Amino acid sequence: MRRLPAALLLAMLAPAAAAADAASVLRALETAGRSLKTMQAGFVETRLVVLLDEKTVQKGTVYLQVPGRFRWNYLVPQESAVMIRDGEFFRYFPRSKQVFKGKAKGEADLLVGFGPGAAGLGDKYKVTLVGEETVAGLRCHVLDLQPRPEQNSVFSAIRLYVDQARGIPVQTRLTEPTGDHTTILFEKVTVNGALPKDAFDLKLPKDVVEVR
Repeated sequence: MRRLPAALLLAMLAPAAAAADAASVLRALETAGRSLKTMQAGFVETRLVVLLDEKTVQKGTVYLQVPGRFRWNYLVPQESAVMIRDGEFFRYFPRSKQVFKGKAKGEADLLVGFGPGAAGLGDKYKVTLVGEETVAGLRCHVLDLQPRPEQNSVFSAIRLYVDQARGIPVQTRLTEPTGDHTTILFEKVTVNGALPKDAFDLKLPKDVVEVR
């Protein structure tokens, strides 16, 4: 009787590696989210208006502090800032000296999958694992999130590209009911590092025009 090579025999007897599924990717996101206290990264935000076939690209930096604070500093092509601080929303345009204020709504979806935003995703969305992709040199699980009706989300669908090694999003695609969508690529993500002391201080000129 012919004997099998030892290496092949060991491979046959070894337990198969558990294949990733939506539940295991959600657990990885939630585990990483529980330990996250701060995050900062560069970002490239690409928005596509389908009807006009019009694409715009913005770049900048983002800061997140748990709980309840995040800020997007848009640097290119025009300087502006979006900030949520303790339930309040701010959008500031230095060139026109205007600041828009109100209660935070769907803006938190911009950082879905980070920190507390990673908890309970299965309750808020119908989650499907659609495959794997390499994004910015990182191997990622790809999750589709379909908001459940009671969420009243401003987005009809969200796609998360989750770093297999770190369990945090590398890229997010947010689709609106019109089909227009925004893709955010996160670069040089630093977790639990020190943030600038004034990260959530919005310095406004005395003659700023406030809009609510």
